[in-house]
Amino acid sequence: INTDVAKQFFPLPRPLLTHKYQQGNLLLICGSRRYAGAAILTALGARASGVGMLTIAVPESLRDLLIAQVPEALILGCPETSSGAIASLELTSSELDKFDAIACGSGLTSEATSVIEQIINCHCPLVLDADALNILAQQTQNNLATTIKSKSGSRILTPHLGEFKRLFPNLDPSNGDRISLAQMAADESQAIVLLKGARTVIAEPKSTTWLVPESTPALARGGSGDVLAGLLGGLIASQPTNISTVRNVVALAAWWHAQAGIKAAQARTELGVDGVTLAKYLSTVF
Repeated sequence: INTDVAKQFFPLPRPLLTHKYQQGNLLLICGSRRYAGAAILTALGARASGVGMLTIAVPESLRDLLIAQVPEALILGCPETSSGAIASLELTSSELDKFDAIACGSGLTSEATSVIEQIINCHCPLVLDADALNILAQQTQNNLATTIKSKSGSRILTPHLGEFKRLFPNLDPSNGDRISLAQMAADESQAIVLLKGARTVIAEPKSTTWLVPESTPALARGGSGDVLAGLLGGLIASQPTNISTVRNVVALAAWWHAQAGIKAAQARTELGVDGVTLAKYLSTVF
């Protein structure tokens, strides 16, 4: 994917006669007392997508922090475990299905297993990142496709290589062929797989595979993936939900994220691109 292709998928210009409820309704489920920053960075990525409505579910102890950082979002404080992870979502299945997309996982910790059980059968597109993937890896044994399958909503998995190995233990990444690796993972899981790395690969089961050819080592630091998860969730929520559109939007998000990192590194050097800075540079790409 390059600039010319990305422009075809970019959600601008907007119709003149529109309102916030027509520009996507996204639910983020993220954060814990230990990883409070992950919730903030995911929210900043989602904000940069321009999504119309943003709801963020975090442990109750993080609620005031998120309100201060993202005042335009609706913050849901959830019951939490003794260590500060989300214990449960106080949302019914019908309430979950009202969202245009759900992005879940950044900073959750492995304690939030009940959260994954609550959302896994939702009818909207579902982005699973970070600890959501680790929880799935613990709970599934050779039946990942059955576990995450949905009749009406796309499933997007966004692993880095370590998470990939845990989620797909039968696939060997040692040969270095990331494209084939992502394609096999997509076929096995029947999900869209975004394999993060220096050249991110986006694969859909038995279909088109995208490669992001440019990136920067400036993104090799904590928080970069959280920003991508939020951006991706926001873009998917803002777009029609047919499968080809979702695949293209996933590719757009990965390309946009990489370009923001490149621009930030040019301005601040490769050592100066923290997560907050990266989120700010997303708006400069176009």
